Amino acid sequence: MSTTLPGGTHFSREARIAASVSAWHKFRERQHKHVAERLPFITISREYGCEALSLAARLAEILNERCRPAVPWASYDREVLDRVAVELNLSRDIVASMDDRRRDAMSELFDAVLNRKVDEALMFRKIAEVMRSLATHGHTILVGRGGYMLTRDMKTSLHIRLIAPRPWRIENIAKWKQLTHADAEKDVERGESQRGAFLKTFFLQQPSNPFHLVIENSAFGVPQMAEIIFTALAARFGEILVED
Repeated sequence: MSTTLPGGTHFSREARIAASVSAWHKFRERQHKHVAERLPFITISREYGCEALSLAARLAEILNERCRPAVPWASYDREVLDRVAVELNLSRDIVASMDDRRRDAMSELFDAVLNRKVDEALMFRKIAEVMRSLATHGHTILVGRGGYMLTRDMKTSLHIRLIAPRPWRIENIAKWKQLTHADAEKDVERGESQRGAFLKTFFLQQPSNPFHLVIENSAFGVPQMAEIIFTALAARFGEILVED
């Protein structure tokens, strides 16, 4: 199944999943050389209708082309994360690769920020554990799902927020989904409501000023945003970006 995203990115769901699994296997091959929480990772949060998925795909391409890391960068959005969480062997494998100290730190943070009293709390915690574990290993781009809150204490992070005026986001959704303006407006309203409900349902609190960089999506296209973030990542982490 092919998907076209805002910004003109074409790719299949299976290809995205395959890329994430391939990156994980590359990590496994070099695990004996790996130092946890040394390599950087990125989280991308966005207002509904912004081009986060296209941006994540472009960022992974740029970082892999320019830095040529032994363990490639991979992006993880909701569909990819849900699939990984369902495939329990891979999920357990990822989480098990963390040492006891880091698993304890993860549990302590999750106990403080995640709501354990909702029906799907256990399932989301499994997804959260996978996200945190992937961030610990680095070279990961986490899109949505509260990634910035699940990793807020980690020093190897670059937390990004995409914003845009609501009229621009409505027009963007209309073009992407080929909707009328009225239907796109309803879609944005529904998307905003669902995301607000997700945060209220699964998280007990949100940190103040959690983002390192906030980008106005209506002023910059996907290629420009990717370059901005690449520059910020290089400024923050320097030579680590080009190390194996």
